[in-house]
Amino acid sequence: MLNWDIQEVRKYKDKPFDFKEQLDLEKVLKERFSDIISAQPADVTGNLFNDRGLVISDVKVGVKLTVPSTRSLEPVDLNLQFRINEAYNIDNIDTEEIEDYAIIIPIDDENPTINVYESVIDNILLNIPTQVLTEKEKTQDVMPSGKNWTVISEDEFKKQKEEEHVNPEFAKLKNLFKDEGQ
Repeated sequence: MLNWDIQEVRKYKDKPFDFKEQLDLEKVLKERFSDIISAQPADVTGNLFNDRGLVISDVKVGVKLTVPSTRSLEPVDLNLQFRINEAYNIDNIDTEEIEDYAIIIPIDDENPTINVYESVIDNILLNIPTQVLTEKEKTQDVMPSGKNWTVISEDEFKKQKEEEHVNPEFAKLKNLFKDEGQ
């Protein structure tokens, strides 16, 4: 399940090692991030190939999650499609001079495996946006409200603060000609 022994991957020195799986990650995702309401099985395709003592992964992930709106807590369906590119250092080479890869993962000698499964889970969680809105919330800019309370936008909050801020010296002048206007 997207977890390969290094010796198995070494056999594919001249050609990529291709894989395609569908993973039911709902339980694991909910354990790691309790806001997830549901998760459809994730489609994972990709390949591993050897390059100068590194095993390079190129993985495509597609998954549909249901998470709460960050504004109203109503369920929202998210279709996540993303790519993962990582390099696994299988030969303990010096990687300081290699700038081709953003993420280089050292492989533990006691457990010499390449674990793409954990990477898929981590990246699904990292790809959940910090702001999730229903279609109505996106198009109508609707804010939730209740008895004696209303959610307001940051712009509205700043505007209210500017209106509330009155120079105390001018506040004293406000009552200066109070009697003359009658």
